[in-house]
Amino acid sequence: MEIEELIENPASFQDFKDNAVQEIFKECVNVDINSRSQSMMVLLPGAISELTDNLILCSASSVNSNVLDALNVACVVNVAPELPDTPLHRSDIVYHKIPILDSGNSRIYPWFDETADLIQKVANSGGKILVYCVAGVSRSASICLAYLMKHQGLTLLDAYNYVKLRRSKIKPNCGFFKQLIEYEKKLFGSNTVRMIFNELVQMEIPDVYDCDYQFVSHFNKKKRNQTGRY
Repeated sequence: MEIEELIENPASFQDFKDNAVQEIFKECVNVDINSRSQSMMVLLPGAISELTDNLILCSASSVNSNVLDALNVACVVNVAPELPDTPLHRSDIVYHKIPILDSGNSRIYPWFDETADLIQKVANSGGKILVYCVAGVSRSASICLAYLMKHQGLTLLDAYNYVKLRRSKIKPNCGFFKQLIEYEKKLFGSNTVRMIFNELVQMEIPDVYDCDYQFVSHFNKKKRNQTGRY
């Protein structure tokens, strides 16, 4: 899309900026799994992230029947409508699909309560839930954060830091983070994360992302001081 078109269409321009922020940090995991022995590859760091005894977060490339069996998954939550439905070889697996695109303009908020309650219901019965999107970074991470707030009593800041320790690549897009902030306010009556304007990307970002840009900003300033231009 040409820059003139983006400027004339504010929604598209916001998506363009939001996606640009995502691209800075995006790290997709590509794992080829064709056999039960290979399925153990997904247990390598970065492929599958076990957030609790019952909740698993991963990318689409890590999901197949061997993995579901190896991890004893009872429920699959697919947050990537652009992908084919997950092939389920067992009729006892609960399948839940959320039709949300990874766009800052998408409304994921309406799915927080329903999906969090489903995860808790399966967890209460002793089952494991696997939540995924394309990269396991934005949409599926947002669903997991909402669950940890509603049913584990974590603030958004604590939930984000908790998941970040277990899956360092998570990066919900800024539109989703605004909705998580809105959801935290609904649940607890206050907020632990806020949106701030970042001059480097010229848009609002969650304050928990601000440190990600400090090194880049420091590097740019250092470069300008060294060369007198940049």
